[in-house]
Amino acid sequence: MSAPPSKTTVLVVGGGPAGSYAASVLARQGIDVTILEGAKFPRYHIGESLLASTNYFLEYIDVRQKVLDHGFIKKPGASFKLRKDFPPVYTNFVDFSTGNHALNVNRSEYDDILFRHAGSQGAKIFDEHKVAALEFAESDGDRPIAAEWTNKAGTSGKISFDYLIDAAGRQGVLSTKYHKDRKITESLRNTAIWAYWKGATLYGQGTDREGAPFAESLHDHSGWAWYIPLNDGTVSVGAVLHEKFFKEKKAGKTQEEMYHEIFQQLTQVPELKGDAVIVPSKEGSASPVYVASDFSYVADKVAGKNYRLAGDAAAFIDPFFSNGVHLAFVGGLSAALSIISVIEGRATEEAAAEFHTVEVKAAYTRFFVVVAAAYRQMRGGELDILNDVGEKDFDRAFALIRPVIQGTADIGQDSSSTGDKKLTEKELQGTMQFVFKLFAGDHGTADLDADAKERLQALGSQLPFNLQHDGVKMILDQAQEQMKQKVANYTTIKPLKPE
Repeated sequence: MSAPPSKTTVLVVGGGPAGSYAASVLARQGIDVTILEGAKFPRYHIGESLLASTNYFLEYIDVRQKVLDHGFIKKPGASFKLRKDFPPVYTNFVDFSTGNHALNVNRSEYDDILFRHAGSQGAKIFDEHKVAALEFAESDGDRPIAAEWTNKAGTSGKISFDYLIDAAGRQGVLSTKYHKDRKITESLRNTAIWAYWKGATLYGQGTDREGAPFAESLHDHSGWAWYIPLNDGTVSVGAVLHEKFFKEKKAGKTQEEMYHEIFQQLTQVPELKGDAVIVPSKEGSASPVYVASDFSYVADKVAGKNYRLAGDAAAFIDPFFSNGVHLAFVGGLSAALSIISVIEGRATEEAAAEFHTVEVKAAYTRFFVVVAAAYRQMRGGELDILNDVGEKDFDRAFALIRPVIQGTADIGQDSSSTGDKKLTEKELQGTMQFVFKLFAGDHGTADLDADAKERLQALGSQLPFNLQHDGVKMILDQAQEQMKQKVANYTTIKPLKPE
């Protein structure tokens, strides 16, 4: 096993989607970049459903075709059953100009592709190398300058750097060990429980919706369940509940007993699962059922003069709308672009850090408030929250929030089945105004409302940056142009037209 260098221009801590993406962007620009990842890749990871917007990010670093060729499950959209007495609402990815279908992926395979791709682009990649501590400049206690690492072989060392990207996932480095500034969203202090099944029926099987994930609210309003088909022939089936409800349901039971009892609170998920058989843990643990904290949080400082936080190291939102990898790419690209701008002398350290802060927190906030809106409906049960009185479905609401839940709000592309319309600032503000109005009334969700209102107030100062800045959206226009020239990569929509 070769050792990491003693010096690098940019050190990336973490080889997941955020870190590998940032490293690819930097390496393709000719910048010396090193990734230190604590786990051995490929490694298991939950979070298996992606947004169609990720196509643009993948195209920009020239890895989209490699991902498509791997054989992951095509995701044409997603279906959500928020009320027991309402039909599921479907959001169709293929109809809109988001690079076509998304994917459901085994994250061990998907993340490994991205990690190895970063290496192929020139990044120095090291898995099984854990960053144990950071060293800061004597003259500036907020400027990290070196990292101490250890590996599985028992070797240790130190690597100095000019810039740091903390993409170390939920465990983080800067926000958890040094800044200690993560704020947990109490209303979404959730826990997830899940397992994998063989022989289950696909949602939409035999139709143009086959492969779409399905989400269903629990009948007792304590949370929701997911149903996601994967390319190894299994279906990921799990539930997310607030920690309080989880503890109540778990009392006196094994986690397997609790998991199986959750199906009594669902209608369509058990029908889809049918006579499927639960499979052993993909990590090799004794129980086939996984349990993990699913707390939503955001770090206060996501950027400094020479450091950036990206992905789950910066923020995590309940996965109801499958936002994780999308936000990882937003943060990874923003981190890389802002560092490149400083290295090339096109921006000051302060301006570049502010750019990254706005990018990450605006994207985070948009997703947070629509997730909170969905939770408001699920906790409200049969109350009319997302729908107007007299409406018997959520089609209108999902049409309004589509720019966020499909990821297009961060790439500026949306609307029209012909795939030729740009997302406008007016459309995006219309989405946020709709969500804002949802939190004006009282539906017995005071904790959720308070958290959402706090984030909406914070978003107010960021709204001018939604589409008019020259950052993530503009750089992804280049990927859009590349994709126009690769029409064969599309399946059912027309290629995007030049402006």
